[in-house]
Amino acid sequence: MTTKNEKPEEKSSVDYIAWSVEKRNGKTYWTRVGVAFKPHKDGEGFTARFAAGIAVSGEIVFRKPKPEEVQAVTGTDDDIPF
Repeated sequence: MTTKNEKPEEKSSVDYIAWSVEKRNGKTYWTRVGVAFKPHKDGEGFTARFAAGIAVSGEIVFRKPKPEEVQAVTGTDDDIPF
């Protein structure tokens, strides 16, 4: 329940998972480093959140999460895993 001056609780969902992609010894390694959510109202961007203390080399790739990727970390589809 909200009062006149309170905003209703917003639920955020993960729109993309951020992966660090690095090639070593002829192989490609994908490491999950963060998430992106809350598309901006103008449709020109989104907000990203990265795990603290991450050293990234290579490139960052944003991919739509598979349902089991979100549920494996959060237990629900609606929570942000970072």
